[in-house]
Amino acid sequence: MRFSVDRTWRRPHEGAVVIGGSPTRAFRLTEGGRRIAEMIERGGEIPPSARALVDRLIDAGAIHPLADSPEHTADAAHITAVIPVHLTDTSNGTSLATLVGKLDGLAGVIIVDDASPRPLPAFSAGATPVTTIRRESNGGPAAARNTGLARVETSHVVFIDADVDCCVDDVVALAAWLVASDAVVIGPRVRTKDDGSVLGAYEAARSPLDMGDRPARVRAATRVGWLPAAVMLCEVAAIRSVAGFNEAMRTGEDVDLVWRLDASGFRCRYEPSIEVLHQRRSTLAAFALQRMGYGESTTALRRSHGDKVAPARGSLTSVSSWVALALGAPFIAGCAAVTTAVMLSRKLHFVPNNAAESARLAGMTHLHVGRNFASAITRAWWPIAVVAAIFSRRARVVLCSAALVPALAEWWEKRPRLDPVRFTILRIIDDATYGTGVWKTVIRERDTGALLPATTRPASAAD
Repeated sequence: MRFSVDRTWRRPHEGAVVIGGSPTRAFRLTEGGRRIAEMIERGGEIPPSARALVDRLIDAGAIHPLADSPEHTADAAHITAVIPVHLTDTSNGTSLATLVGKLDGLAGVIIVDDASPRPLPAFSAGATPVTTIRRESNGGPAAARNTGLARVETSHVVFIDADVDCCVDDVVALAAWLVASDAVVIGPRVRTKDDGSVLGAYEAARSPLDMGDRPARVRAATRVGWLPAAVMLCEVAAIRSVAGFNEAMRTGEDVDLVWRLDASGFRCRYEPSIEVLHQRRSTLAAFALQRMGYGESTTALRRSHGDKVAPARGSLTSVSSWVALALGAPFIAGCAAVTTAVMLSRKLHFVPNNAAESARLAGMTHLHVGRNFASAITRAWWPIAVVAAIFSRRARVVLCSAALVPALAEWWEKRPRLDPVRFTILRIIDDATYGTGVWKTVIRERDTGALLPATTRPASAAD
């Protein structure tokens, strides 16, 4: 067993305390645990006797398995691809045929035609058998994937969307990471190719399917909270044990599946070292409709998973600090921020250089909560924020700050092939259309739960 440490990993003074993960946790180590931590940092082989500590660090998101051992191999003959398809008059079957051809070497390819209004082209994957199943009524991606899953006879299945550029080598490489991490679901990085257009440049920098460049344990309310089913490699037995995808959901079904698996005790992973390309929406209208559809899934997710889908979350002291600042009370905001650091200092009394570490963690927490609530203002809460801005100058300042500051910070961080003005405008459209989808279901279902924030506790300590 070999591991890499997460970017959040800290071991102050090279001692017996590790701070890291998502959400942030502090681990007190025994002398043996400290030696294991040193071995992890050096990239050395970890003995099986350290399995309990390693599992806790993995599940906390503090370390990540490496798939560089001879034991971490995968056989393509044990993997079947399931591709849901709804070919419309405006879509092109050429990319689908190309995708099928690139999957030669798998045990099989199952194409589920979800009542397409136009006939599918002929497919060939070399020596790999290709099966096409026609659904008589359109049930959406979840129903199509479940239809294909029912026909899978191998131990593993990879779900691939028809508009993804992925090959058999990508699937096999992903399977090796699945073996190394002892997970039942793993997803690669799904990027959007910059095709030279304005939308292409924006999507290349800020695709909703791109979970970033850092590996992660996938769990709600963490840095990587879900996996897109655009490409998702799964252990068949585990998926069937939770009854597959929720067919009542037209969007958000992949989020729901990952959260149900996590709640059932299964491990889900994200591995960005494998990258695949996803086609972007061809027009601004299609782009907006996609984002709106994502927002429409929040009420159903909230009913199944509670505040895991909350638009914003943070500790009471951090939230109080930002609310006080927004209301024009910087002194109260500062007192609340200091309170957070003091509370952390008492809780993490065993950490070396306690005051400085607590101040650092408190500062990071405040910044994270601030960005989190700014995102909620421009997404789920934007109708309320706009109405408030009409009547209040302070509300206008808050709304403009929430829309502009994070957008410009993200532009500076990612440096897309797009000027900051157009990037910010598209980001505002992106967030607002998502929020519109949230409000559509809130009004239709008469359920405001998806609009409510969630409270959390500061960084926790683990023995």
